[in-house]
Amino acid sequence: MSVDAGPQTGDAAVPVATEAPILPATATMRWWVRLHRVPTWWVELSLIVAFDVVYEHVRNMVRLQPTRAMDNGLDVLQISERLHLNLEMVTNKLLVDHRWLAQIANYDYSLLHLPLTAGTLAWVFWKHREVYLRVRNVLLGTTLLGLIGFYVFPMAPPRLLPGGEFIDTVVHFKTWGSWGDPKVADATNQFAAMPSLHCAWALWTGLCLFFLARNRIVRGFGLVYPVWTVFVVMGTANHFLLDALAGIACVGLSCVLVRVIAGRHPWAPPAAGTPRE
Repeated sequence: MSVDAGPQTGDAAVPVATEAPILPATATMRWWVRLHRVPTWWVELSLIVAFDVVYEHVRNMVRLQPTRAMDNGLDVLQISERLHLNLEMVTNKLLVDHRWLAQIANYDYSLLHLPLTAGTLAWVFWKHREVYLRVRNVLLGTTLLGLIGFYVFPMAPPRLLPGGEFIDTVVHFKTWGSWGDPKVADATNQFAAMPSLHCAWALWTGLCLFFLARNRIVRGFGLVYPVWTVFVVMGTANHFLLDALAGIACVGLSCVLVRVIAGRHPWAPPAAGTPRE
Protein backbone atom coordinates (compact mmCIF):
# COMPACT_ATOMS: atom_id res chain seq x y z
CA MET A 1 0.00 0.00 0.00
CA SER A 2 1.34 3.44 -0.92
CA VAL A 3 0.03 6.96 -0.43
CA ASP A 4 -0.21 9.40 -3.31
CA ALA A 5 -1.23 13.00 -3.49
CA GLY A 6 -4.85 13.28 -4.54
CA PRO A 7 -6.83 16.18 -6.00
CA GLN A 8 -5.88 19.61 -4.65
CA THR A 9 -8.60 21.49 -2.73
CA GLY A 10 -7.49 24.96 -1.89
CA ASP A 11 -4.15 24.74 -0.12
CA ALA A 12 -4.65 21.20 1.27
CA ALA A 13 -3.77 18.00 -0.45
CA VAL A 14 -5.98 14.98 0.13
CA PRO A 15 -3.93 11.78 0.37
CA VAL A 16 -5.22 8.99 -1.84
CA ALA A 17 -4.31 5.37 -1.19
CA THR A 18 -3.12 3.33 -4.13
CA GLU A 19 -2.34 -0.37 -4.28
CA ALA A 20 1.26 -1.41 -4.82
CA PRO A 21 1.76 -3.58 -7.89
CA ILE A 22 1.45 -7.29 -7.20
CA LEU A 23 4.17 -9.46 -8.65
CA PRO A 24 3.11 -12.61 -10.46
CA ALA A 25 3.21 -15.72 -8.30
CA THR A 26 5.63 -17.39 -10.65
CA ALA A 27 8.15 -14.58 -10.26
CA THR A 28 9.28 -15.92 -6.90
CA MET A 29 9.86 -19.35 -8.49
CA ARG A 30 12.15 -18.17 -11.26
CA TRP A 31 15.27 -17.51 -9.22
CA TRP A 32 17.20 -20.17 -11.11
CA VAL A 33 16.36 -18.65 -14.48
CA ARG A 34 17.27 -15.13 -13.32
CA LEU A 35 20.82 -16.16 -12.48
CA HIS A 36 21.56 -14.91 -15.98
CA ARG A 37 18.65 -13.96 -18.22
CA VAL A 38 20.70 -14.04 -21.39
CA PRO A 39 22.94 -17.13 -21.29
CA THR A 40 26.50 -16.57 -22.41
CA TRP A 41 28.65 -19.25 -23.98
CA TRP A 42 31.45 -19.11 -21.41
CA VAL A 43 29.05 -19.42 -18.47
CA GLU A 44 27.29 -22.36 -20.08
CA LEU A 45 30.55 -24.07 -21.03
CA SER A 46 31.91 -23.67 -17.50
CA LEU A 47 28.71 -25.02 -16.01
CA ILE A 48 28.63 -28.05 -18.30
CA VAL A 49 32.31 -28.86 -17.72
CA ALA A 50 31.86 -28.63 -13.95
CA PHE A 51 28.74 -30.77 -14.10
CA ASP A 52 30.55 -33.36 -16.24
CA VAL A 53 33.39 -33.60 -13.71
CA VAL A 54 30.90 -34.29 -10.91
CA TYR A 55 28.99 -36.68 -13.15
CA GLU A 56 32.05 -38.78 -13.99
CA HIS A 57 33.19 -38.86 -10.36
CA VAL A 58 29.86 -40.00 -8.96
CA ARG A 59 29.27 -42.41 -11.84
CA ASN A 60 32.60 -44.14 -11.32
CA MET A 61 32.00 -44.59 -7.59
CA VAL A 62 29.55 -47.37 -8.46
CA ARG A 63 32.40 -49.63 -9.60
CA LEU A 64 33.14 -50.40 -5.94
CA GLN A 65 29.94 -52.50 -5.64
CA PRO A 66 30.20 -55.30 -8.26
CA THR A 67 28.46 -57.98 -6.17
CA ARG A 68 25.50 -55.76 -5.44
CA ALA A 69 25.37 -54.69 -9.09
CA MET A 70 25.22 -58.32 -10.25
CA ASP A 71 22.45 -59.14 -7.77
CA ASN A 72 20.42 -56.12 -8.89
CA GLY A 73 20.88 -57.10 -12.53
CA LEU A 74 19.57 -60.59 -11.89
CA ASP A 75 16.61 -59.15 -9.97
CA VAL A 76 15.69 -56.86 -12.87
CA LEU A 77 16.00 -59.79 -15.28
CA GLN A 78 13.53 -61.81 -13.18
CA ILE A 79 11.12 -58.87 -12.94
CA SER A 80 11.29 -58.38 -16.72
CA GLU A 81 10.47 -62.04 -17.29
CA ARG A 82 7.53 -61.96 -14.87
CA LEU A 83 6.13 -58.86 -16.58
CA HIS A 84 6.77 -60.35 -20.04
CA LEU A 85 8.95 -57.36 -20.91
CA ASN A 86 12.02 -59.44 -21.69
CA LEU A 87 12.56 -58.23 -25.25
CA GLU A 88 16.31 -58.00 -24.73
CA MET A 89 17.07 -61.58 -25.82
CA VAL A 90 15.11 -61.21 -29.07
CA THR A 91 16.81 -57.96 -30.06
CA ASN A 92 20.21 -59.25 -28.98
CA LYS A 93 19.87 -62.34 -31.16
CA LEU A 94 18.74 -60.18 -34.07
CA LEU A 95 21.95 -58.17 -33.95
CA VAL A 96 24.14 -61.23 -33.52
CA ASP A 97 22.58 -62.79 -36.64
CA HIS A 98 22.99 -59.60 -38.70
CA ARG A 99 26.53 -58.29 -38.52
CA TRP A 100 25.87 -55.13 -40.53
CA LEU A 101 23.02 -54.09 -38.23
CA ALA A 102 25.11 -54.93 -35.18
CA GLN A 103 27.95 -52.71 -36.39
CA ILE A 104 25.58 -49.77 -36.87
CA ALA A 105 24.10 -50.28 -33.42
CA ASN A 106 27.50 -50.78 -31.79
CA TYR A 107 29.01 -47.57 -33.13
CA ASP A 108 25.82 -45.69 -32.37
CA TYR A 109 25.97 -46.84 -28.75
CA SER A 110 29.71 -46.29 -28.35
CA LEU A 111 30.33 -43.06 -30.25
CA LEU A 112 27.19 -41.23 -31.39
CA HIS A 113 25.06 -40.42 -28.36
CA LEU A 114 27.43 -37.95 -26.64
CA PRO A 115 28.27 -35.83 -29.73
CA LEU A 116 24.63 -35.79 -30.79
CA THR A 117 23.44 -34.70 -27.34
CA ALA A 118 26.14 -32.02 -27.05
CA GLY A 119 25.52 -30.86 -30.61
CA THR A 120 21.80 -30.53 -29.96
CA LEU A 121 22.47 -28.48 -26.83
CA ALA A 122 24.81 -26.17 -28.79
CA TRP A 123 22.22 -25.84 -31.58
CA VAL A 124 19.52 -24.83 -29.10
CA PHE A 125 21.91 -22.29 -27.57
CA TRP A 126 22.73 -20.61 -30.89
CA LYS A 127 19.39 -20.90 -32.66
CA HIS A 128 16.75 -21.02 -29.93
CA ARG A 129 18.23 -19.15 -27.02
CA GLU A 130 14.81 -18.00 -25.86
CA VAL A 131 14.09 -21.52 -24.58
CA TYR A 132 17.67 -22.60 -23.92
CA LEU A 133 17.68 -22.30 -20.13
CA ARG A 134 14.58 -24.42 -19.66
CA VAL A 135 15.74 -27.01 -22.17
CA ARG A 136 19.21 -27.14 -20.61
CA ASN A 137 17.71 -27.55 -17.15
CA VAL A 138 15.70 -30.53 -18.35
CA LEU A 139 18.94 -32.17 -19.53
CA LEU A 140 20.78 -31.39 -16.30
CA GLY A 141 17.86 -32.55 -14.18
CA THR A 142 17.59 -35.77 -16.16
CA THR A 143 21.29 -36.47 -15.75
CA LEU A 144 21.16 -35.71 -12.03
CA LEU A 145 18.29 -38.16 -11.56
CA GLY A 146 20.30 -40.72 -13.50
CA LEU A 147 23.27 -40.22 -11.19
CA ILE A 148 21.06 -40.79 -8.18
CA GLY A 149 19.86 -44.01 -9.78
CA PHE A 150 23.45 -45.18 -10.45
CA TYR A 151 24.44 -44.55 -6.85
CA VAL A 152 21.34 -45.94 -5.16
CA PHE A 153 20.83 -48.90 -7.51
CA PRO A 154 24.09 -50.04 -9.14
CA MET A 155 23.24 -52.68 -11.70
CA ALA A 156 25.10 -54.92 -14.11
CA PRO A 157 23.84 -54.79 -17.71
CA PRO A 158 22.57 -57.98 -19.38
CA ARG A 159 25.90 -58.57 -21.16
CA LEU A 160 27.73 -58.94 -17.82
CA LEU A 161 25.27 -61.27 -16.10
CA PRO A 162 26.39 -64.83 -15.40
CA GLY A 163 25.07 -67.62 -17.61
CA GLY A 164 26.22 -66.35 -20.98
CA GLU A 165 22.69 -65.95 -22.37
CA PHE A 166 23.38 -62.44 -23.65
CA ILE A 167 26.14 -61.72 -26.15
CA ASP A 168 28.04 -58.46 -25.89
CA THR A 169 27.86 -57.38 -29.52
CA VAL A 170 30.30 -54.53 -28.99
CA VAL A 171 33.00 -56.99 -27.92
CA HIS A 172 31.84 -59.78 -30.21
CA PHE A 173 32.25 -57.65 -33.34
CA LYS A 174 35.32 -55.81 -31.99
CA THR A 175 33.87 -52.31 -32.13
CA TRP A 176 36.56 -49.63 -32.07
CA GLY A 177 36.55 -47.18 -29.17
CA SER A 178 34.46 -49.38 -26.86
CA TRP A 179 35.05 -51.40 -23.69
CA GLY A 180 36.31 -54.16 -25.95
CA ASP A 181 39.56 -52.25 -25.46
CA PRO A 182 40.78 -52.90 -21.87
CA LYS A 183 41.92 -49.27 -21.53
CA VAL A 184 38.43 -48.03 -22.30
CA ALA A 185 36.83 -50.64 -20.05
CA ASP A 186 39.03 -49.64 -17.11
CA ALA A 187 38.00 -46.00 -17.46
CA THR A 188 34.29 -46.74 -17.77
CA ASN A 189 31.76 -47.63 -15.11
CA GLN A 190 29.98 -50.63 -16.58
CA PHE A 191 27.53 -50.96 -13.68
CA ALA A 192 25.71 -47.66 -14.36
CA ALA A 193 22.80 -49.25 -16.18
CA MET A 194 19.70 -48.17 -14.24
CA PRO A 195 18.34 -45.86 -15.54
CA SER A 196 19.52 -45.77 -19.15
CA LEU A 197 20.86 -42.29 -19.78
CA HIS A 198 21.40 -43.32 -23.40
CA CYS A 199 17.62 -43.53 -23.76
CA ALA A 200 17.02 -40.46 -21.60
CA TRP A 201 19.39 -38.26 -23.60
CA ALA A 202 18.02 -39.64 -26.86
CA LEU A 203 14.50 -38.69 -25.80
CA TRP A 204 15.67 -35.21 -24.78
CA THR A 205 17.41 -34.81 -28.14
CA GLY A 206 14.33 -36.04 -29.98
CA LEU A 207 12.08 -33.60 -28.14
CA CYS A 208 14.40 -30.71 -28.98
CA LEU A 209 14.39 -31.60 -32.66
CA PHE A 210 10.67 -32.22 -32.81
CA PHE A 211 9.59 -29.03 -31.04
CA LEU A 212 12.23 -26.63 -32.35
CA ALA A 213 13.29 -27.75 -35.83
CA ARG A 214 11.46 -26.47 -38.88
CA ASN A 215 12.48 -29.14 -41.35
CA ARG A 216 10.04 -32.04 -41.41
CA ILE A 217 12.78 -34.60 -41.96
CA VAL A 218 14.66 -33.37 -38.91
CA ARG A 219 11.49 -33.39 -36.84
CA GLY A 220 10.76 -36.92 -38.04
CA PHE A 221 14.26 -37.96 -37.01
CA GLY A 222 13.47 -36.52 -33.60
CA LEU A 223 10.58 -38.97 -33.29
CA VAL A 224 12.47 -42.00 -34.58
CA TYR A 225 15.77 -41.50 -32.79
CA PRO A 226 14.56 -42.28 -29.22
CA VAL A 227 12.80 -45.45 -30.42
CA TRP A 228 15.91 -46.56 -32.31
CA THR A 229 18.03 -45.93 -29.21
CA VAL A 230 15.81 -48.19 -27.09
CA PHE A 231 16.33 -50.90 -29.70
CA VAL A 232 20.11 -50.29 -29.71
CA VAL A 233 20.61 -50.48 -25.95
CA MET A 234 18.64 -53.73 -25.75
CA GLY A 235 20.14 -55.29 -28.87
CA THR A 236 23.70 -54.64 -27.74
CA ALA A 237 22.80 -56.20 -24.33
CA ASN A 238 23.64 -53.00 -22.48
CA HIS A 239 20.23 -52.38 -20.95
CA PHE A 240 16.94 -53.98 -20.10
CA LEU A 241 13.71 -52.43 -21.32
CA LEU A 242 13.03 -51.44 -17.71
CA ASP A 243 16.25 -49.39 -17.76
CA ALA A 244 15.00 -47.55 -20.82
CA LEU A 245 11.62 -46.89 -19.21
CA ALA A 246 13.38 -45.56 -16.11
CA GLY A 247 15.41 -43.20 -18.29
CA ILE A 248 12.26 -41.96 -19.99
CA ALA A 249 10.72 -41.40 -16.56
CA CYS A 250 13.71 -39.23 -15.60
CA VAL A 251 13.04 -36.99 -18.60
CA GLY A 252 9.36 -36.79 -17.75
CA LEU A 253 10.01 -35.86 -14.13
CA SER A 254 12.56 -33.22 -15.16
CA CYS A 255 10.06 -31.71 -17.60
CA VAL A 256 7.44 -31.52 -14.86
CA LEU A 257 9.87 -29.83 -12.46
CA VAL A 258 10.93 -27.27 -15.07
CA ARG A 259 7.28 -26.62 -15.95
CA VAL A 260 6.40 -25.99 -12.30
CA ILE A 261 9.41 -23.80 -11.53
CA ALA A 262 9.65 -21.83 -14.76
CA GLY A 263 5.91 -21.61 -15.32
CA ARG A 264 6.11 -22.74 -18.93
CA HIS A 265 6.54 -25.88 -20.99
CA PRO A 266 10.31 -26.43 -21.47
CA TRP A 267 10.12 -26.04 -25.25
CA ALA A 268 7.37 -23.39 -25.36
CA PRO A 269 8.37 -19.94 -26.68
CA PRO A 270 8.20 -17.04 -24.20
CA ALA A 271 4.86 -15.31 -23.87
CA ALA A 272 4.56 -12.00 -25.68
CA GLY A 273 5.86 -9.13 -23.59
CA THR A 274 7.75 -11.28 -21.07
CA PRO A 275 11.44 -10.69 -20.45
CA ARG A 276 13.82 -12.89 -22.39
CA GLU A 277 15.37 -15.70 -20.36
